[in-house]
Amino acid sequence: MLKIADADRLNAVMQCQQQVGSYTNYLKDVLEPAIARGDWDELEQMPIGFDDSGDPLGYIKDDVWELTDYFYPNQSTATLNILFINDGKVLERNIKNELKTLILKMLWLSHRNYSLDCCCATARVLKNFAVALLNDGVNSFSHLLFERIEAWILCGVTSPNFRSSKTYNSLNRLIIEKVGLPFVVTLKGALKASNFGLTYKEIKQFIVLPPSLYFNALNTSTALIEELYAYRDELGSLTQLLTMWPENYAKNIHKKGKVVCLRMHFKRADAFKTAFYAMESRTEQEVIALVREYLPAVVRGFEGDITELNFKDMTLTANEAVTLLRDYVEHCKFLIMALTGMRIDELNSLHWTDGIDISMIEGQEVNALRADMSKTTGNSQARQDTFVTTEVGKKAYEVLNEIMTPLRNTCESGQQGFFHSFDTGFYRQKKYTLSDNFSVWFAKKFATELTIDAEDMKYLSISDPKQKTHKLGDAFRVTPHQLRRTFAYYLVGYELLSFPQLKQQFSHFSTAMSRYYAKNASKFQKWNKTTYNEVNDERVTQQAQIYLHIYQKLANNERIAGGKGKAFAKQMLSGNKENLFTDRTSNDMLSLAYWENAIKKKKRHLHVVAPGVICTSTSCAMRTSVSFLDCVDCDNDYVVDAVFAEANRKSAEINMLYDIEHGELTASSATESYKKIIAAQRIMDDLDVVYDPVVFPPEVKGVLVPFVEL
Repeated sequence: MLKIADADRLNAVMQCQQQVGSYTNYLKDVLEPAIARGDWDELEQMPIGFDDSGDPLGYIKDDVWELTDYFYPNQSTATLNILFINDGKVLERNIKNELKTLILKMLWLSHRNYSLDCCCATARVLKNFAVALLNDGVNSFSHLLFERIEAWILCGVTSPNFRSSKTYNSLNRLIIEKVGLPFVVTLKGALKASNFGLTYKEIKQFIVLPPSLYFNALNTSTALIEELYAYRDELGSLTQLLTMWPENYAKNIHKKGKVVCLRMHFKRADAFKTAFYAMESRTEQEVIALVREYLPAVVRGFEGDITELNFKDMTLTANEAVTLLRDYVEHCKFLIMALTGMRIDELNSLHWTDGIDISMIEGQEVNALRADMSKTTGNSQARQDTFVTTEVGKKAYEVLNEIMTPLRNTCESGQQGFFHSFDTGFYRQKKYTLSDNFSVWFAKKFATELTIDAEDMKYLSISDPKQKTHKLGDAFRVTPHQLRRTFAYYLVGYELLSFPQLKQQFSHFSTAMSRYYAKNASKFQKWNKTTYNEVNDERVTQQAQIYLHIYQKLANNERIAGGKGKAFAKQMLSGNKENLFTDRTSNDMLSLAYWENAIKKKKRHLHVVAPGVICTSTSCAMRTSVSFLDCVDCDNDYVVDAVFAEANRKSAEINMLYDIEHGELTASSATESYKKIIAAQRIMDDLDVVYDPVVFPPEVKGVLVPFVEL
């Protein structure tokens, strides 16, 4: 079934597909049987779906399905048309309609959730299979056999690309959705490249920016934002004055009696000029209304009575003010991406109200920015909408929001987003515009530092030893996603961030993807020994403080969960308590110096696998995945608080109830939720935390396998 992040919009769209004419369940009563029958004459006359007014979105016979504007109204989203034409050529009718039935099922009838982007990608890949089948003289996906694919590979067929994971993802959707299709799918089981003795072609990775360029850019932008932060209200006022340009421009041309400074090759400008001269008697208010209606493209951006504007100690023209503000916007964008690891579309989806989440953790203020996730799928990324950042990152957000708020409030199209243009109409900016503007700005702002020198090549040989795109004397072209890769590389390289933390920050589904972003980061240490040693000293101190905190709790008879914590508590009950807090040489284990010395000499080790969950084993595999069942009684674990346990318990309960409500509960999902809830509650019992136990519904109890102790 269709997946749209906006739940309200999704419900509205699905309601329009159900309530059609006299039908209360059109998809099940009409569309699903028609697909199963496979009568092309009947099916081709049916609509793809219905809009909010009940009108067809198009017809199944159409070879281009344009659904973007309907699914994502008032959003700055790239156009995603589902195309059933291959390189401008029409496909054979039967195989094309078979493909259309698959896409229809993915959109409206599947038990799985598919985005419009996923449907487009599936159609794009399977068209290549359709062409290959037609070249073999057959016109149905039912002839798509394992042996035929194997023969294509042996013959060197390059389309489809059998070394791309996307090819198998799309092919497997035929297998997943085969029930109810009007043709037989003979393929069985999920296919992957290894089934045919192939490996996936390595994805080209973004290049890490060398330290000289990266840190200089960070320092430059940081210094500017620190300075601008005190003037953020004045920046908002400056933008507010600039938004008055339609009224000022209207007064200007009304006074002159003629239209000036228009880009006449723009249709909107031509229409405005025609309407202006068609007015027999023009009042000032009528001209203002006309400008606001047509929003003509003006050559110099702002034309009218705004000629001088003041900011700090500068007197600016309107155009100078716009140039300055655009520069400030790019500095802010750079810092936010560089200090959070956001993708460009996540930056585009920043929240402009309640966009900052400030938490106090052990007396330290932690800042996070809120944004909508861009790639939320069941097998590639978890749902996460906050990005931890530094104080400077927070300030950059606040400065940026002050600049953008007047533009957002003045936009007359009704399409509001975080970013709006300073140009005519103050329209919401599209994602690709944000990316292009940033790359062009960075190239100009840091032009003298982008040339690759010998030192840069040394760093590239460590971070990306296989790269062949950059040579000595070349210039870097910096893109937003390079900042994400660079963010991961340096934080992991300096050991300021563990892979579970990076996985959380990047909202990756697997730690493998996070490790890929930080690839070769461990080798970076030998090039920066001084800085690395400073970071290592700080890390040792922080680990020592954690150990000290645990032992102070134990000395005060406070509860500590985890196998190691409970074992220590039992020792305390057996007497001789004092000896538990001194080592053989009578060193005081309740001092920070003791633990710093023990960690430096590698006598003690710890790593944090989750908030409040500390492991002391050097061979622990839990750094990539945390299962409370493994931590509850693990001999190497301390659990010092129940915050993470309670959060996981609540999350598991919500997921369990959601699966029940939507009919998606399976034995596997029920077991997973049950394990998380029970493990979390055992930890809370060990810590003597008062809570209301979760009551498992009959649906869950019915699919769980009972445990009988022999």
